[in-house]
Amino acid sequence: MNKTILVVIDGLRSDAVEKASTPALDFLISTGASCMTGRTIEPPLTLPAHFSIFASLPPHAHGVLTNTGLPDMSAADKSLFAQVKHHSGSSCAFFSWDHLRNLSLPGNIDFTCSYTLYDVQDLMNLAKKASHHIVTQKPDFTFVYLEWADIMGHLHNWMSDKYLGAVEACDKALGLIVDAVHRENRQGMQNFVVMSDHGGNGQHHRSDHPDIMTIPFIAWGKNIRQNHSIKQKISVMDAAPTIAKLLDIPAHQAWEGSPINEIFHSETTRKA
Repeated sequence: MNKTILVVIDGLRSDAVEKASTPALDFLISTGASCMTGRTIEPPLTLPAHFSIFASLPPHAHGVLTNTGLPDMSAADKSLFAQVKHHSGSSCAFFSWDHLRNLSLPGNIDFTCSYTLYDVQDLMNLAKKASHHIVTQKPDFTFVYLEWADIMGHLHNWMSDKYLGAVEACDKALGLIVDAVHRENRQGMQNFVVMSDHGGNGQHHRSDHPDIMTIPFIAWGKNIRQNHSIKQKISVMDAAPTIAKLLDIPAHQAWEGSPINEIFHSETTRKA
């Protein structure tokens, strides 16, 4: 199984990547494949969007319509975590919002770290914990959730100076993980997918405004095309099938998204 890391930067707008100083994201974009016009689901809320990312289903199918809802258990059993476990892979999750525990049924995630964020140093500590686990335990699939940009967006407005500073802090946290992987993995056997769950406008993300619905998607790895701008339309529901393909495991038959085949080198692209 090919090792793959998914990093979700909560509340990251595509235009914030261009406006803020984001060297880690810039590196992954220039040496990988990216799209700044991906689309999230409605309602564009964190928990429904994450269930659509992991279960590749729209909210009416997975049953999570609010930030406090519980999924249909059959939808949780179709999650990417369950698919990795079903194919004898190991997985771990690092997050700061405890509702994300519900992304999988008990037993499907081998290691979980929930670390509440009070300031930027907490964000860095979460990234350091994830980096250490990745290089020492070598899980097949890692999920890292970076929340700081969303917190600052709600407090100070999306695209404010404090929000852009939070985007830069999330990029620094991402950079810690990227650097750790590069130090320990010189042959490039680790894949990265970096994306957002939703954008934001003003102090909220509760409408279908383009600033809210549009998200970035970045893929990086040895079989990923370099400096490639993805042309096909992307939904958050395409994340799980794409990551499954990176891991070299089948997509679940109930998933409604599709693998983003365009990101792969032509000689490695196969029918999913």
